[in-house]
Amino acid sequence: AAVAAEDGNFYRHEGLDFWGMLRALVVNLRDGRFSQGGSTITQQVVRNFFLTRDKTLRRKMEELFLARKLERHLNKREILLLYLNQIYFGHGNYGISEAARFYLGKSVGDLTVADAALLVSHLPSPENYNPKTDPEGAQRRRDRVLGRMLEHEFITRERYTHALSQPFGLQTAA
Repeated sequence: AAVAAEDGNFYRHEGLDFWGMLRALVVNLRDGRFSQGGSTITQQVVRNFFLTRDKTLRRKMEELFLARKLERHLNKREILLLYLNQIYFGHGNYGISEAARFYLGKSVGDLTVADAALLVSHLPSPENYNPKTDPEGAQRRRDRVLGRMLEHEFITRERYTHALSQPFGLQTAA
């Protein structure tokens, strides 16, 4: 779910997705501001562990260099585990385990495909895309992630259809 939502080409690139960066550049130029980052999961790991979130050309160049270096020293599974265990999910929750407990009252091992899609669907802006305060929007975003999972062939059409039919039961107490 995270790969489909955040970096569909994760398993096909070596830390940098040049087409994704070009797409983000075009959108940013069109919008006249930094509205998209075009960063891969590897670049996000590098930024979160080693760099600042400053939107400067220097920081972006360092990120590009370090992402390539990280890809030479860790395999994709290790990079993805770093990402999933340190990414911010909102409300003071870092990592997929904390997010699963906070939002769904489940352990990671008990998550369904639909649950995983729901959790990662609000990563672009965890405080704004909160499934607890906007359940209808959360379902739309979850369904979009499920569509990307199908598109990238991470799930079958049958699992996609089943996941779409699943309601999500958010934990009410924090």
